[in-house]
Parts: sequence; structure tokens; C-alpha cells
Amino acid sequence: MMRYGRFLVVLMVLAVGGCNLSSQPPTSEPLDVPTTEAGGRPVVSIASPNDGAEVTVGTQVFVTATATDAVGVTRMQLLANDQIVKTVSSESSSGQRNFQVILDYTPRAEGDVNLKVVAYRGALASDPAAVDIKVKSTAVQIEPTLQPVDNVPAIDPNDPTCRALTNTGLNLRSGPGTVYDRVGLVAGGAVVPIIGRVGDNSWWQIRYGINVGWVSGQYTSIYGICSSVPVIAAPPTPTPTGSTPTPQPTITKTPTPQPTITLTPGKADLVISSIAGPTSTTVAASPVTYSITITNTGSGPSGSFSNTVKLPNGSDANLGVVSNLNAGESISLNIDIPFTAATSYTLIATVDSASQINEVSEVNNTATLLVTVS
Repeated sequence: MMRYGRFLVVLMVLAVGGCNLSSQPPTSEPLDVPTTEAGGRPVVSIASPNDGAEVTVGTQVFVTATATDAVGVTRMQLLANDQIVKTVSSESSSGQRNFQVILDYTPRAEGDVNLKVVAYRGALASDPAAVDIKVKSTAVQIEPTLQPVDNVPAIDPNDPTCRALTNTGLNLRSGPGTVYDRVGLVAGGAVVPIIGRVGDNSWWQIRYGINVGWVSGQYTSIYGICSSVPVIAAPPTPTPTGSTPTPQPTITKTPTPQPTITLTPGKADLVISSIAGPTSTTVAASPVTYSITITNTGSGPSGSFSNTVKLPNGSDANLGVVSNLNAGESISLNIDIPFTAATSYTLIATVDSASQINEVSEVNNTATLLVTVS
């Protein structure tokens, strides 16, 4: 009986000790830790501008953002008051685990603007990172105590030289295409002079330091006067080099029949990755050329689809029909838009305007560019 009583006492002591252990104060670790495990959503953060920053109407705002994902971030989008203003896709079709971008936005009216950056892995979106900025009509209205934002590119709006701002780190190649050799790297946020182009403006020939090479147009923002940039003929594609192998005797074998494996392609996901062209112009007799880049960010071919752009008079103009885009491929389509009145015009481009393609997502087929006509 005495042993039984001692056993009960020991059990009670252990129970009390267990209760004391469970009532320890919580650690200082945050409970809301962004996941980077495979299958989790990408995580995005904004480094600049600071929340509450003040800018003037017509001044470019550069949003510096970084996204991480265990599998790979395929594209990032900047939204101003929930309207898409910029999309940058990864140069790699499989995405990047650490994707840093500089996205530009130019406010056209006074007021508060909510800027959001969303990162995607295919059709899977991150939680948005957001900052609020205040847009003033003149510089004298900006509080003098606010510190300027560092680590952003300097753009001179009066510089007539045609220049490209790299939205992310890019490969500098010997020719206009990914089949050409890489001759260097261009840092994200670099502002470089453009000295040549291909006919559809999908690749730019630039001078970066002492090097001359080509960068993809879908990862750049264009500034200055670019109408006189010459079209450069592409050099011959590189030929693989190596020693000539010694011929080996041919051995004929009877092949063993293998089972046929049929791969089912995934769905396409068409997005407008960039709209290149001036954001301010004047009423003139000659139209202004805009280049719209369409990218298939899905995992399967698209098939044929049509595209439109809304004109200043409210009508829809045919941007052209694309016969097919394979996964990871892009195409740039040009359109000349006439401006006959001084106004603020929102260029709205729509890919797959006739809803011909069964896509991963049907809500990301439009992109906008605000154009001020004086």
C-alpha cells in the first residue's frame, strides 16, 4: 500500500512538472515566417521606395523588389492602385530562386498611390508586398525632412540619347538571341546607350563599359529618342567547336522494342510582359510606335490567338494573330497609334482577345501604359 502511495506521488510530481514546462513564455520568433519550401508560395519584399515617400507628378518612381522561391520565380508584376503597370519575366523558363528587379512607374495625377509587387511561380502568386506613396503637383509641396531614396538609377528626361534601363540582371550576348554566346553580364538597374536593334525591337545592341553586345528587350525600359537607332543584321549563329572524332566501326544491333510514352503537354499562360514606347508625346500628324511583348509563361504550347489594343477613340485595333507560342517563348508586336487630342490616354493591350486559348489563368491577359498627350 505504501509503495502504491509513493507511485501516485511520483506521477503527480511529473504532471506538475509537465504543466510548468508547457507554460513557459513564447520565444521571440515570429509566427508568420514566409515559407520557401517546395510547393509553398513565392515570397516578395520591396526595398524602395519607403512607405510614405513623396514624389511629384510626372516623376519616375523606381520600385526595387526581391522575390525568393524554392522552385523558381517566373515573373514579377508591379501594380499601382490595383492596375498592372509593369511585368518582368525571368530570363530562364524554369524561373529564378532569387529574382531581383527594378520596376518603373510614373504617376500622372495627385493623390495617394498604393504600389504592390506580386511574384509568380507559373500561375501561383505570392502575397503582395506593398508601399504607399504620396503624389504632389509640385516639388515645393514635398516635405523637406524626407530623405531621398538611394540605390535607384538616374534618368535625365532631357537626354536625347536612346538608352535602356535593365529591369533585372541580364546576360550580354554576342548576338540577338539566346543561341549566341554570353560575353558578359549587365547589372540590374544599369542605364546603357542603345546603338542598334533588330526589326521588331525584341533585342537591343548596347554599349556597356568597354563591351558591346545584345540584351533582350523584354527586360528593359527604353528612354530618350530611339527613332534613329539603326537595324543591325544578326551575326552568324555560333558553330560548336571541337576535335573531329575518330570513326568507329559500326555495330548493328537488333533494337529492343520500347513502350511508347505519350507526354501530355501542360497549359499555356499568355501574359503581356512589357509595353515599350513613350509615356509622353504631343499631338502630331505622324503616329507613335509601341512594341508589345507577349510571353507564354505556362508549360505548354498556345496555338493560334489574336490580340488587340484600345485606341484613343475607344475602338479596338487588331494587334495581329500569333500562330503559336511554345512554353517560355516571347514575341513582340508593333502598332502605330495616332494622337489627335491633348489628353491622358491609357493604352490597354489584350492578349488572346477572342478567348481562344484554354490557359492556366484567364485574369492576366491585359496590361496598361499611361500616355500623356500635350
